[in-house]
Amino acid sequence: MTLHRLRPRTLVSLLIVFGILAASRRTEAFPPPVPLVITNPGFEANPVATNCFQGFIPSGWTLYDPNGIYDGAVDAVGGLNTQPGGPHFINGAPEGEHVALVFLQGDIGGGPMGLMQALSDVLETNTHYTLTVQVGNIASGQGPPPCDVFGFFDLDGFPGYQVQLLAGGMIIAQDNNSLADTIDEGEWGLVTIQISIGESHPQAGLPLEIRLINLNMIDSPVDPGFEVDFDDVRLQQGCPADGDIDADEDIDLDDAALFVDVLLELEMDPLYADRADMDCSGYADAADLRPLLTALVN
Repeated sequence: MTLHRLRPRTLVSLLIVFGILAASRRTEAFPPPVPLVITNPGFEANPVATNCFQGFIPSGWTLYDPNGIYDGAVDAVGGLNTQPGGPHFINGAPEGEHVALVFLQGDIGGGPMGLMQALSDVLETNTHYTLTVQVGNIASGQGPPPCDVFGFFDLDGFPGYQVQLLAGGMIIAQDNNSLADTIDEGEWGLVTIQISIGESHPQAGLPLEIRLINLNMIDSPVDPGFEVDFDDVRLQQGCPADGDIDADEDIDLDDAALFVDVLLELEMDPLYADRADMDCSGYADAADLRPLLTALVN
């Protein structure tokens, strides 16, 4: 950072930050987000031949099938080995080499189906949860041997998805197909859902659960879409804000100045305002100062 190149309002903000730092004798550690244990989160536990698929219920997961349409053949779940440049996804799997598939060709429009996993952790109060999942829109194509015997799969279209976080069987947060129009054929989209839990919650103390769902909606009569793929499932407890408000991969005085600009409403960019919310309260305020200072000095 070069001070003489900074805009005047940033210099004022820095003076304020220096004053706060000088007045602060100590900072309390702000707990970083803690990853919660998910069994087989990247679907690597069940190896499949290169660029091939296989039907099975992935290890650690169970079937979600409220309408009873699963038959293990044309309405199935399983694993897919997908490599960069292969027939399924342009860049292969987001994590590792395998992904989970939910394929519904036999009962198109017959209701949702997917995978779910109950976790050993329970819903806690006074905390924040962030669930991220990669959701894929598989491209049409034919796999190499030994999967070439299945022929060409016309997988154009996208049947929609849901990613849900539950506690005690009740949905507490979900993404209901919000990225459907943005995930192109052969591409992935990162789904992020967050929820802050206050001092009390009716589901507090009950087991957390994750659901990955193919909504099985008809995209179009010509290209209804059969399959949704999932990968790299992660659940964190705690506020994920790290203090890198300007997103330059470095936590420094530029971030501190930007934080003050947000508080003084000199900077109105919603992205910066969101990153300045260090305690995930829903807005940036003075309570975010101490965790920001902790991030700076650490």
